[in-house]
Amino acid sequence: MKDGKTIGLALSGGAAKGFAHLGVLQAMDELGYSPDYLSGTSAGAIAAAFYADGYTPKEILQILCSYKLMNFIRPGWIKTGLMRTSGFYRILTTHLHAERIEDLKMPTWICMTNLNTGKAEYHNNGSLARKILASCSIPVMFKPVTINNQLMVDGGVCDNLPVAPLIGKAEIIIAVNVNPILYQEIKPGLRSIAERVFQLSVNNHLNNRNFLPDLLIEPEKINGSGYFSLGSAPEYFNIGYESALNSLNNFLQK
Repeated sequence: MKDGKTIGLALSGGAAKGFAHLGVLQAMDELGYSPDYLSGTSAGAIAAAFYADGYTPKEILQILCSYKLMNFIRPGWIKTGLMRTSGFYRILTTHLHAERIEDLKMPTWICMTNLNTGKAEYHNNGSLARKILASCSIPVMFKPVTINNQLMVDGGVCDNLPVAPLIGKAEIIIAVNVNPILYQEIKPGLRSIAERVFQLSVNNHLNNRNFLPDLLIEPEKINGSGYFSLGSAPEYFNIGYESALNSLNNFLQK
């Protein structure tokens, strides 16, 4: 806490770039400003859930880096998605102690997009692993997750930086966007173009926000690598850590 005030931390989506969130959490812990409330979209939901489950940032990094990409996702060629995510679900249920969101050690909200209503939803109860899976289900690439007879997909479609559930709860809100829009060389391939279009799309929603966090951290050095570059995880962690130290030190001195 800063001056005894509670802190809410919102973590954006960004696939493998989400490892930078762990670096941010490491910096906050070292400075003595650990969050009291958490919210996350997609990769941010993964980081938030593991942290709220009692793991340290470095433990989370170690666990997730112990797997290969094919352990998380595999080609599926099913009607509702190109990739299967059953491996990712098994990883979540294997390592997360809490089965339900409300069982986590701190209040946590997981953002997902309801395809039926076309709106973002912020869940702070129910099956933890299943709702993380929904929050990470990039449309077309991954199969939507059915929750309460509604089709749920990646929260980034409607809100990639879920500050909303923290409003009125935390006195200081910090948000981390690991998808800053910077110049990037794009190869003329389907995958690279699809990743860039999705990145631009989710960031467009950030520009339309009606509210801003007290501190926005955007690790600019993270730009350029692919969404599923798990081999870059330690680098992303360090980028998030350094960016957070600089931003937090400046913010806390005000």
